[in-house]
Amino acid sequence: MSDTPSTSSIYLPAWPTRRTDENMYPNGSQKSDELVLHDYGLEEIPMRYFAEQPGEEYDPQNIKKLDLTHNSFVVLRGLATFSNISMLDVSFNSLSALPEDIGTLTNLKTLIARNNLLEHLPKGMQLLENMEHLYLSGNRLEYLPPVILTMRKLKTLHLGGNRIDSCPSNISVLTSLTVFYLGGNRLREIPASIGCLDQLENLGLCDNILETIPSTLGDLHYLETLSLHNNKLRTLPTDILNLRRLQQLSLRNNPLVHSFVHNMDLAPPSLKELSGRSVRQNVELTPKLEDILPTDLVAYLASACQCVNPECKGVYFDARVEHVKFVDFCGKYRVPLMQFLCSPRCSAGVPQVDSETSSESEEEIEPIMRRVLLG
Repeated sequence: MSDTPSTSSIYLPAWPTRRTDENMYPNGSQKSDELVLHDYGLEEIPMRYFAEQPGEEYDPQNIKKLDLTHNSFVVLRGLATFSNISMLDVSFNSLSALPEDIGTLTNLKTLIARNNLLEHLPKGMQLLENMEHLYLSGNRLEYLPPVILTMRKLKTLHLGGNRIDSCPSNISVLTSLTVFYLGGNRLREIPASIGCLDQLENLGLCDNILETIPSTLGDLHYLETLSLHNNKLRTLPTDILNLRRLQQLSLRNNPLVHSFVHNMDLAPPSLKELSGRSVRQNVELTPKLEDILPTDLVAYLASACQCVNPECKGVYFDARVEHVKFVDFCGKYRVPLMQFLCSPRCSAGVPQVDSETSSESEEEIEPIMRRVLLG
């Protein structure tokens, strides 16, 4: 009887779909801890790289960096073999999903999966507690994958060029983030909780459809770069003046200047508002309000806002005039900040430029804005 085993008894791994021998796909790196298979048109990882190659000093357990970029992967198989990698790059493939066993790569610190077809992330990624840098730009994500919020050591998060229409309020748990890029999505608003990411140095919100940004951005005291261009912003919150470390502020292609510099919209005051203004302005001549008015009217009177015109002692409730005031910021920017007046006649008493921080005349404002903010 022959000692040669029959073909049916030989174990053949399931993943190879075409020939991937050693001559066709050599390692593109000379380093023993790197496997670079870049731009080979691969659909599978070549079989030879799943086993130790003593003659070549190759061992998959020693690989720290795995580069599979610019190939034709639709599915990734065999990742668990490279159990010690700390950096994985699978950008520019055709991946619609990442494998569940990616969660076994517990040493992984950097994952780059740009320009694929990803619509979600596997739950197994919640085991990647050491993840620090995650790049997922150019995919088909419609929401921020919840599994990302379990990566508490994350420092860099790129989600640009997806289809994300909202940012969850519990983004605040990623307190180690220094770079957060959400440009090129469909965001209409940003949660106030973003102000809790107090280590942020770079925030990208450009190329969305934002009409406002939260005042809590002013709490990001380490912020150096803020990208807001190509949105629908009319003004910025005054709290942005707290960003004393800001080096780059991008605001081009927003309706910040030309349409709103001299615009004032007045909502006609109601009889209730007119009465409330009169009472508040003559409060010293009025008996104790709690004794003569219903509780709801007392609360209404307490909600009055003071007119910002220093020459006006008036107040307003719901009817107000929008007023844009320009302020020098960090010695580099002239930013438009929204204020509210009680009536159009107050505009004469409110200078367009902060006299304590700037000497330019109002006529000089528009060219400066066009050059610095919109350029």
